Amino acid sequence: MSVIKNRIRNIIFDLGGVLLDIDVQQTLDAFNDLGLNDKIIMEIYDRPVNFFYEFEKGLITADEFRDSLRKLTNRNISDEEIDVAWNAMILGFPEEKIKLLTHTKEKYKIILLSNTNELHLPYYSNRLTEQFPGTNLDDLFETTYYSHLVNERKPDPEIYKYVLEDSRINPEETLFIDDMLQNIEMAQTFGIVTCHFNKTDRLDEVLKKFDLF
Repeated sequence: MSVIKNRIRNIIFDLGGVLLDIDVQQTLDAFNDLGLNDKIIMEIYDRPVNFFYEFEKGLITADEFRDSLRKLTNRNISDEEIDVAWNAMILGFPEEKIKLLTHTKEKYKIILLSNTNELHLPYYSNRLTEQFPGTNLDDLFETTYYSHLVNERKPDPEIYKYVLEDSRINPEETLFIDDMLQNIEMAQTFGIVTCHFNKTDRLDEVLKKFDLF
């Protein structure tokens, strides 16, 4: 582990499932209440090309995303109802993780890389400020990369190449922490040091395993 410690200079964090507590089932349940069958939603999400991915890549607007959901039901669902259901999965930021980021930033270049979208970003950004007044994501990280703003999403290789080049970081000196295995596996093809984060893991203990905390 000491070899890793001497090598790692940068840490790329995923957001949802690593730093931000989420529960996708709450959104699926809320969609069901609006007449959007969760099995149909997941069937669409599992397709190689779908409007969820397009929304995460910033290829469609929030209005187009809402209209795509409306087409799945005969009900005249309002924008507000859709937004509330879509954001229901976002639970909040554990205090210990925010403190850990502040501490880690003193020693390492920390970067945020998130598959997100036009509706989620302002919602959890406001949630963070409500929980921790005066705190925002841009201040916590050296750089933030949001899929819908860079028009690429994990695990597509283009987003890893973009982050490495834009941040001017060496992949062999970079630890990437993500809760999705496919995102981890793609990062490994670039020579990035990786950690597959499980929801039962403690972030501070993960960093200790790499002798970084």
